Parts: sequence; structure tokens; C-alpha cells
Amino acid sequence: MPARTALRRRPRSLVGVFLTVACLVVVGWAVRGLLQDPVPPAPEFGSAAGSVEQPDPSPVGDDGSAEQPGRQDTAASSSAQPSAAAPSGSLAQPGRSPATLPRAEERSEPVRLMLPAVGLEVAVDAVGVAPDGQMEIPEDPDRAGWYRHGPAPGDDAGSVVVAAHVDSSAGPGAFLALTRVQEGDEVMVELADGTQQTFRVIGGEQVAKTDLAVDELFRREGDPVLRLVTCTGDWSPRLGHYTDNLVISAVPVA
Repeated sequence: MPARTALRRRPRSLVGVFLTVACLVVVGWAVRGLLQDPVPPAPEFGSAAGSVEQPDPSPVGDDGSAEQPGRQDTAASSSAQPSAAAPSGSLAQPGRSPATLPRAEERSEPVRLMLPAVGLEVAVDAVGVAPDGQMEIPEDPDRAGWYRHGPAPGDDAGSVVVAAHVDSSAGPGAFLALTRVQEGDEVMVELADGTQQTFRVIGGEQVAKTDLAVDELFRREGDPVLRLVTCTGDWSPRLGHYTDNLVISAVPVA
């Protein structure tokens, strides 16, 4: 029998391996870019653009948002709402004083928020402060959180804060709709006792998280105002979250 010729394996080319890996990475990013859209810009408008003063900004917590909608931002804190997708969006630290003070009295809590002009209707959960000092935000991107240690809708003074995620790894969150809000739009807040409080949007602003005036946002005194807060701006791979917050301000309708 003729002798079998031994097969010799050629060593893999390192250059070829490198090119293959690089191509896979580029294709992966391209696919993600096709499936996801960036958060729309949120231009400032109305009188609220100058309403969030900066007396002595407190540190702003880094929670999380997606790199672009869907790229996970490690959320600073979340309430116990179940969610299959890691949400994004974040809010600043409420500040030590508001975070530790109990509610002054029992009030009817907000359970639903509606903003018909942009098709927004979202369930609202009462939330507090997580161990790391961040305001809690429901994990479910289709739910919003009301800061229960502060004023409630209908109170005579102070800032009512409602926050939600702008997106999650599964797609847009409820408060992505805030990027389309305009001055004069009405916000209706349904309370647990069946009553409803109506607010009128007076303005909105996009502010860097490092510049957000936490004391003003969570204030307990002064004229009553409703603040709707979510994430916006550019995604920072280095920081792992969006760079800015979008704050929509609304006043009670008499």
C-alpha cells in the first residue's frame, strides 16, 4: 500500500484572527445602531429654564441609563417593581434633609400621571431613598416614582417630584415622551382617593447632572410646583450613564 501523506496544519495567521474579531465588533455595533434610536434633544423653553437655581449644588448621583436607548446604565436605585429589562434614566440625590424627614401628614398619594398632549399615561409608585442616597426609581420603565418624603400633589407649598426612566435595554421608557412636551400642556395627576390634580407646564430645561440644583428640586417650601424628571443628553461610556437630566416644571391650575 502506498504510504499516506501526512497532513500538516498551517499555523493560524494572527493578522487574520485580528481582522475577524474587528469585523465582528464593527458589525455588532452597526446592528445595535439600527435597532436603537438616541434620546431626542430636549430644548429649553418657558419660564422654568431659569427656575432651577443653583445655590449650592449637592453631589448628583450616577444611576443609569442606556448607552443609547437599551444600552444599560446601572440605575442608581430602583424600587421593588419587577422588570425583565434593565432600565435607564436617573435622578440626583434628594439631599440629606429631605431624605431623612418623614412626611408631615397623611395625604392621598398619586397613583397615575397623564399628559394627553404627548400621549403619556403612566402608573405612579411612592418611592423613597435607597441606601446609597439616591432617589428610588421603579425598575419597570413603564412606571414612574413619586418622592414620598416630599410634597404631594395638592399641597400648598413645595416641589412634587416624579421621576421615571427614559429607556431600558428593551426600548423606550415612559418618560421618553417628556422630550415632546411644550409650554401650556396640561398634566393630570390621579390620586388614590379618586380625586385629580391638574397642572400646566410652564417650562422645561436640560441640565447637566453635575449642575442640577438638588436643594431646589426637592424643596419643601415656596410656591407649589410639579417637577417631572428623567435622563437625557449624551451617553457617556466612561461614566456609564447619560450626561444630563430633563426637568419639566408645571404649576397647579386653579
